[in-house]
Amino acid sequence: MDPRKRNLIILITLLGAWGLILASRSPWGSPARTEVRATPATSPRLPAAQGGGLPRLKRELLHLPPPAYPPEVQDIFGTPPPPPRPAEATVTPPPAPAAPPPPDPFQEEAKRLRYVGYLEAGQKLMAFITQGPEVYTVEVGATISERFRVQAITEEAVLLSSLTGDKQARLPLAPEAAAAPKR
Repeated sequence: MDPRKRNLIILITLLGAWGLILASRSPWGSPARTEVRATPATSPRLPAAQGGGLPRLKRELLHLPPPAYPPEVQDIFGTPPPPPRPAEATVTPPPAPAAPPPPDPFQEEAKRLRYVGYLEAGQKLMAFITQGPEVYTVEVGATISERFRVQAITEEAVLLSSLTGDKQARLPLAPEAAAAPKR
């Protein structure tokens, strides 16, 4: 059988089934009704003035005074009462952790320096180090800002030390400088 004919037959069958379902549930059709009649012994007697068994509105309930609320509930926009106090703990709290040591001024000042590149001149390497807007071109043994001495220069980092030699700081090559194309 041709697939088009088969699809057409399936479509017509589904539309017919949908039409039957719709016709059996339609609001304008005559649904089957079942009548329930109350026996005279169980049906309550309602006066005829109530409109054929509808309940009567109790108008007297509309004019009752509102119920009294406790005073703490009346002001819903006031400040809430304080929370209850927790039970006193018998266990002493652990001691507070010790404060970290103050930062080393040498290391803090070294953080302001950036190693941005190097230059090979014969057998020597020269490093370009910036501090704010200033650019220093230094080689091994040179001093920067009368505070740092250049100990070693490599392609990846510069090793700085204090003038007395007791503290050291390593400046890695800045990521922006490493991403730049090499010449």
